[in-house]
Amino acid sequence: MGATCSTILPSSCCRLNDEGSSREDEPLLADKELQAVNMLVDLFERRATVSFYEGEPLQALSTLAYSDTYHLQLSAATAFSEISEMDTRPVTREALEPILYLLQSAHIDVQHGASAALGNLAVNVENKLLIVRMGGLEPLIRQMLSPNIDAQINSVGCITNLATAEENKMRIAKSGALLPLTRLARSRDLRVQRNAAGALLNMTHSAEHRQQLIGAGAVPVLVELLGEDDPELQYY
Repeated sequence: MGATCSTILPSSCCRLNDEGSSREDEPLLADKELQAVNMLVDLFERRATVSFYEGEPLQALSTLAYSDTYHLQLSAATAFSEISEMDTRPVTREALEPILYLLQSAHIDVQHGASAALGNLAVNVENKLLIVRMGGLEPLIRQMLSPNIDAQINSVGCITNLATAEENKMRIAKSGALLPLTRLARSRDLRVQRNAAGALLNMTHSAEHRQQLIGAGAVPVLVELLGEDDPELQYY
């Protein structure tokens, strides 16, 4: 089922009329933010015909992403996550910049939405390379180190997708990602385990990277996973 306005934007935003409205417990929006919210409410009503990665739709999402208001940042992250589930076309630096900005938010749920969006976009080869070239690995690694399970699932899943591109493998190996990936392959959460094991598997396709995996202690962990009951883990 597609997301509605109310699942993407704060409920108060969806009720804004031409004059605007607010409650005492909600922050007042700047004129530019208010215009962006109203535009996005309209765009999501006809989202099947809208390209959100360029032009005015992207500008509106970027306005929310760079806002100082938490709920607007969360709305932007959620919107990017929802949009990228269905649209994984190659995107520009301008489209990735607000997502990478949201990935560094102080709020875990904003990070969660941004990493989900990156993971979705990273199924596309051109996007895989651009995400890494634009510095996406460092904030993803920070999310891997989070105690939040959802953050771990999304960040590791994204790195799994990024690691299928040969150009990215060396950067991932040098980024410090292999140690947390190895640790998360022992997670008590099966979803985290599967993603981490998949990322490690994607890093085994050259002798040089296999040596780095040995140095990170990944081999005994992968051997342990052979004894797990889950067929997907055994495959990795």
